[in-house]
Amino acid sequence: MERNVVLFLVLSVAIIIGYSVLVPPVPLAPLVKTEGPAPMSVPPATPPPDVPGGKTPPRDPGPEREVTVETDLYRATISTRGAVITSWRLSRYTNGAQNRTPIDLFVPQTEGATVFPLTVVVDTTDEALKTAFERGPFALEGGDLRLSPLNPTGVLHLTARGPHGEELSKHLTFHHDSYQVDLQVTARRTSAEARVVLGENFGIRSWGDMTMVGYVGPVTLVDGEPVQDKPSKLDRPAVHAGRVGWTALQDKYFVAALIPSAAQAVAVAERFGEHRVTAGLRLASGGQPTAMRLYAGPKEYDRLVAMKIGLDETIDFGWFIYGSWSIVRLIAEPLFLILKFLHAYTGNYGVAIILLTALIKTVFIPLTHKSYISMRAMAALQPQMQSIQKKYKHDKVRLNQELMGLYKSNKVNPLGGCLPMILQIPFFVAFFNILYTTIELRQAPFILWITDLAEKDPSYVLPVLMGATMVLQQKLQPTTMDPMQAKLMLFLPIVFTFFFLTFPSGLVLYWMVNNLLSILQQVLTKKYWKPQPLVIPKGL
Repeated sequence: MERNVVLFLVLSVAIIIGYSVLVPPVPLAPLVKTEGPAPMSVPPATPPPDVPGGKTPPRDPGPEREVTVETDLYRATISTRGAVITSWRLSRYTNGAQNRTPIDLFVPQTEGATVFPLTVVVDTTDEALKTAFERGPFALEGGDLRLSPLNPTGVLHLTARGPHGEELSKHLTFHHDSYQVDLQVTARRTSAEARVVLGENFGIRSWGDMTMVGYVGPVTLVDGEPVQDKPSKLDRPAVHAGRVGWTALQDKYFVAALIPSAAQAVAVAERFGEHRVTAGLRLASGGQPTAMRLYAGPKEYDRLVAMKIGLDETIDFGWFIYGSWSIVRLIAEPLFLILKFLHAYTGNYGVAIILLTALIKTVFIPLTHKSYISMRAMAALQPQMQSIQKKYKHDKVRLNQELMGLYKSNKVNPLGGCLPMILQIPFFVAFFNILYTTIELRQAPFILWITDLAEKDPSYVLPVLMGATMVLQQKLQPTTMDPMQAKLMLFLPIVFTFFFLTFPSGLVLYWMVNNLLSILQQVLTKKYWKPQPLVIPKGL
């Protein structure tokens, strides 16, 4: 049983490591631009009755212009061509330790057409109207904005005219201390169905980071439940109607979301090609304004929870091998909150991990103590067990009866020694999720050469030390294995060390500290525990 549990643990870690290799991303097929199960029928736009011949000279928007909006959190660029976002740079997040340039949540495609954030897509055969609303010139009211506590909000108003008097307006309100933008979009004098979209991959900075953990792509909160529209399955646009809380594009650390103000809304997720997706909300018909909010920023836990719209569901605390399990989230999320609490006092997430590991170990001391006692008792009974196995090797039923009698008379649980390893698995997975999915741990330094607890140890010192603690732990741990099995298990630290070479250094730190505390507990147990006299059955 001890061997089987160890092998199970090895396989669990192997699956976590090998998942991205064994299950590579599915190639994406070209988009089939249809809506729902059948092509939508869009009635032609009708000229307004107050416009002779349906023609209205558009207000001159002037040449294309870009305005910037700067806050303490981001620097955004808005173009009057389409009234869209062309850049959204985060002031507090950089591309890496070596590349200190701010992260831009929107990077236009270098090849092919690009759909920009806040584009209004029109479902019509009128190409002139599509061009006017999607990429036409907009008249701008307002200018560059620099927001601060003394100047907390700023407004931009953009308006465009269609070829037959149609009008599209976008009213944007920015806030100095928030990644949210209040947005009101109105399409007048047109019966064509339209939707405002997030733009291609807005909020998705990397497709490769979460091949092992979590999900990258469009996700929509429908009736209180997040629904993921996997890009590989978006051969047709996915339409979600009803109680839509938000629709978003997400990756490991960042998210861009449109949040409708109305109780009922229609969200649409679609794909334009490989690693090119978007999501959006349909506009109200009849010239009615559609109010919504845009969130474009990091998946900061406290900030998303404070929004009270369930956007924190995009942080996948519950991942385990082939999907999200709520029971895993029940462990990981509280652990993360405790970790944040400890970090607030220590100022170092590495120290916080050590303290949290010690706390977890302390809570389980009574249980693990019983397990160590059981393991030592099983080791003491090894000669009697071997005698029973030899005596009844041809009678399996009697063999099991005699062994169970031996365990019962000595009050030994043969499964008790497996408990410490089994207990470690859910906390290992929880720490794995925390370190792989929370932006708070991103680029968090520990000591000296460890500058990012969410990345592997560049010098491989921690994995080697962790392997050494496993060797020492094996030497101290009593075993009921035969000599051949015991020799094979000596390779386990080597296997684990190899696996942990690519694990986040924070996870390796947790496992190493847990091993050290286990060694300490084993030493104390061996020193102070007084074994009970064995009860030897007659005939052995």
